[in-house]
Amino acid sequence: MRNAVCVLMCMCGVSMAHAFTITNGDFETGGGENISNVTGWYDFNTGGFWEGAWQTNAPWITPNGTNVIVLSAYGSSTEDPLAGQSYLYQSIGTAAGQTSVKIGFDWGHPDDVGPGRFDKVTVSVFASDGSFVAADNTDIYGAAGVTLLDFASFEHTALATGGEIWSVVANLDLSGANVGDEIFLRFNSASEWPVIDNVYIVPEPMTLALLGLGGLLIRRKR
Repeated sequence: MRNAVCVLMCMCGVSMAHAFTITNGDFETGGGENISNVTGWYDFNTGGFWEGAWQTNAPWITPNGTNVIVLSAYGSSTEDPLAGQSYLYQSIGTAAGQTSVKIGFDWGHPDDVGPGRFDKVTVSVFASDGSFVAADNTDIYGAAGVTLLDFASFEHTALATGGEIWSVVANLDLSGANVGDEIFLRFNSASEWPVIDNVYIVPEPMTLALLGLGGLLIRRKR
């Protein structure tokens, strides 16, 4: 039994060491009403807060009663789903041979929207060779030393007055990354003012199975 537990711990240790993590994915840290700087993320926050990505729990904006991110339409382009100054991104870890990562998040329309408004949000992943220096007001998209690995766009037309928000999962390809590359996660808008919330990494089935087996072994030992 002791040997089995040791082997399991080693397997879990390898899995967890290669795991990606999200900082302030629920946007509650540093939150408030219309905060221009997004805590734990790099974003565009010069000029008026409404020109970039901002945190807010303003009751006339948030559709779920908690802090959300609003991605503005300023500088956006309907022809390039990754373009525009309204963005936020962060490092989620280091590539170690992973072929993909699943990103779950909530997104939708703010409370002050009317029916028929079109919103679109794009989530993307990038690999950096180490030369890119992340900073507020410095976009990773198009930066030297950075490779776009994959992206997914989600769009929706508001059905009624008042906020709408729902959960989605994007399965993003990491096969273009080299081992040791820093992996960055980015969100941007190419429409009006969509909101996002509760960003998280969807665990791989093998990790869940190992953790479940670990619990069984520990309970059996007791």
